Amino acid sequence: MGSLARAEYSMILLAGIPMVLGSLGLMVIRWHLNVLAMGDKQARSLGLNVNLNRGFIIVCATLATAAAVCVSGIIGWIGLVVPHMGRMVIGNNNKDLIPVSFSIGACFLIVVDILSRMISTSEMPLGILTALVGGPFFIYLLKKTKGREW
Repeated sequence: MGSLARAEYSMILLAGIPMVLGSLGLMVIRWHLNVLAMGDKQARSLGLNVNLNRGFIIVCATLATAAAVCVSGIIGWIGLVVPHMGRMVIGNNNKDLIPVSFSIGACFLIVVDILSRMISTSEMPLGILTALVGGPFFIYLLKKTKGREW
């Protein structure tokens, strides 16, 4: 369920390299995400190699995510809830959304970790608390967007 209790500097430094590489890769081509969101046909007409960009995005996201999971374990709902929170704050432009999502995700994880340490003497798995936030948040999103297209 994920925890930060066993995170050590040596693990963070080792996992930090692929996390930074994957994150930097996404930051460099974040405007491509905006173009890809318009659809394959429009992206091709604007000169993007759709398959190459998708592959690069998948590799970068997988690299960063796998490194984070190696350090902390599986902490569910962070990757699902945080980007939607960012969209509510900043909008859909990935140029701004990616850095804002990084910041909101880090703050959210710190708050959840502090709460888990305060609630019980032994650290509660972070996935439980993120699920308590994530479930109601997605119900809210479903009710809010009912009948509208994305």
